[in-house]
Amino acid sequence: MSLVAEEAADRAEIVLSTAPPLLDVISAVEPNGACSVEFAKLIDSLPQFSNMSIVDVNGAVICSALADRVGLSVADRDWFNELRDSGAGFVQSAATQSLVSKEWTLAVAKRRETAAGKFDGALVIGVPIASLVFSLDRTGLPKDSEIALLDPTGRVFASRYWAAMNADITAKLAESGGARSGFFTTRTGEGQTRQIAIVPLSPGPLYAMLSAPVLPAIALENVSAFGNFALPLLAWLLALGTVWLATDWLVLRWIDYLRRIAGLYASGKLTVQPLRARRQAPSEITILADTMQDMAMKIRDRTIKLEGALEARDAAMKEIHHRVKNNLQIINSLLSLQSRKVSDPAALAVLDDARTRINALSLIHRSLYEHNDIRSVDVKSFFSELVTHLDQALGAEDQKVRIESVIDEDTIDADSAVPLALFTAEAVTNAIKHAFPNLTGGRVLVSYRVTPTGPVLSIEDDGVGGPEATARGLGSALMTAFARQVRGQLEELRSPGGGRIVKITMPLKGELAAAK
Repeated sequence: MSLVAEEAADRAEIVLSTAPPLLDVISAVEPNGACSVEFAKLIDSLPQFSNMSIVDVNGAVICSALADRVGLSVADRDWFNELRDSGAGFVQSAATQSLVSKEWTLAVAKRRETAAGKFDGALVIGVPIASLVFSLDRTGLPKDSEIALLDPTGRVFASRYWAAMNADITAKLAESGGARSGFFTTRTGEGQTRQIAIVPLSPGPLYAMLSAPVLPAIALENVSAFGNFALPLLAWLLALGTVWLATDWLVLRWIDYLRRIAGLYASGKLTVQPLRARRQAPSEITILADTMQDMAMKIRDRTIKLEGALEARDAAMKEIHHRVKNNLQIINSLLSLQSRKVSDPAALAVLDDARTRINALSLIHRSLYEHNDIRSVDVKSFFSELVTHLDQALGAEDQKVRIESVIDEDTIDADSAVPLALFTAEAVTNAIKHAFPNLTGGRVLVSYRVTPTGPVLSIEDDGVGGPEATARGLGSALMTAFARQVRGQLEELRSPGGGRIVKITMPLKGELAAAK
């Protein structure tokens, strides 16, 4: 009896062991949109499974092979909570009743995760208890023998004699941690004495249970060692080998083949076709292979459309930045023409300041459309070019003032580049105008350093360093506003060489993104 119970357990384990690799294959090419249609096709071709569903992070069924399951909640199910809280990749539930059909079912669930590795729901396949119970017609067993399933709580499935097992037998199984077989003699609820052979299934908290009536004593002279023992054992071994070979040849090797195809799809090789499965595999596997290929083709077509849309968007954005830069240059030229008609030094200074600010904005837009990434600016090339432009625009060489730069390699987003460029223009202009009142010459250093606490932009001069070197009026207000735009801390210090330092200490990029 124990050998027959072990064979029943092995056959049930074969069904359960196919669920995780099948979920792996489906997960790698998980359908979007009308996934219920695709799941329904799979379930129709796999009769040992009852349903396939996708559950969201809150436990709601968002897609199912059975349309009446969509919208139901499994948030109270133990397997869902274990999958969410434990971090396990797969979870197999205890036997539970279906929310709709009330059929006893096992749930095998695979964890779904976001790109950041957070829990994002589950991909679930239902295994009816009935599909794990096999009818074994074997010689040598009494006529009233039956195969049933038993769970650790003592509940019995698919049995004509028990709804629940005796508490003492359940307790003995629990003492072994559910890992030991057992042979018992007990009575049914109707008073019939029966023998029970119990074998645990792996994986899962279930047992295969063979029960038979107690056999009468047999005289030793009537026992044939070969006919009663050796022949059934050989037949069992032959059946086990046949089942293993058939399962490996017809199912497992094709599941492994489709798993490799799914891995290729996941790596982006969407043109690969499962030709071997379509030519040689059983019809159920062929249907699965065709479904996987259809999914891959849809993903490929959608990817091509998205890439084309992104290229068109980037081209349009570059054209916009180019036109904005040209418009700013036109405005700058108009201001230059206007300044030729102005003789008031104060008015000329205002126009020159405006031109400097407009040129800084123009440099931003030119940097954006000249590089592949339209959302970020290369700090080193941008600030180096900005310093060169300020040197020429402010006539620093005529005043014997050198404008130098020390810039670390870094990238910043366009939203931060605009206020930083305008801040630099204001600070350098202020230093040229106020730090060297006697035109004796000097140096202005523009520095951008990447530090562990965040980037630091500073403008340092070796001028007079007194109050007369400090920005006043509109320039001071603008620099304060620019620092606030990048969530930076503005400081004005005395330089060790006697001049002034104006700097912005900015937060790290992650902190800046969180603040926005």
